[in-house]
Amino acid sequence: MIIARPQKLTRRLAQHLPKLPIFPLYRVQLFPRALLPLYIFEPRYRELTAHCLRSGGTMAIASLLPGYREDYQGRPPIRRTAGVGRIVAHRQNPDGTYNILLLGMARVRIETELPPLASFREVQAVQLFDHWRKSYDLNEGQRTLTALVQKLSVLLPKGGPALVELTKMARTAGELSDVLAASLLSDSRLRLRLLHCCDVALRIDLVADALMRLIAELQSTPPSERN
Repeated sequence: MIIARPQKLTRRLAQHLPKLPIFPLYRVQLFPRALLPLYIFEPRYRELTAHCLRSGGTMAIASLLPGYREDYQGRPPIRRTAGVGRIVAHRQNPDGTYNILLLGMARVRIETELPPLASFREVQAVQLFDHWRKSYDLNEGQRTLTALVQKLSVLLPKGGPALVELTKMARTAGELSDVLAASLLSDSRLRLRLLHCCDVALRIDLVADALMRLIAELQSTPPSERN
């Protein structure tokens, strides 16, 4: 098995993982290399955002488990795998709310939730790394996804060229699968499975299957009815 350990990113994250602020959300995932815009209005998450902006801009988006509404104002249960990102743009509005843009950096596993010292939640976490079996051809997987994107871009009523350009953000096959999952796939269960999946080969297969289904659906739909 081959494990990808990006040293520069790992060093950058290391200082934040022992005390990582989390923003719990339901059916929202932050994938590595993907952009996630958020509107921050609750007081505790305004405090979280201000804290993050003062200390490097790093926070994790954690997934709330079903039934979270019973303890939403407290500390409802969350899934252990989360996406960690960095605030790359922000605006504080006159009413104290924020608009922020997060850039996904990595997957992390939440090990322990820390005692509350602020209105927002903090955890100890460890970085998760992509891996794949030695026999798997990453270049072939990347070519497959790129070919599917090219085919899909022709069928889309708008945004095809932008999608092709978006894929160029990805430096590796694993990153490409994440960018495509974040931008094209809407099924919440599949997105959650992909966020939890560190096996690059499996992730590529899952994204490729979803893209093929989307292409087949568009091909069977008259151009005037595609949206």
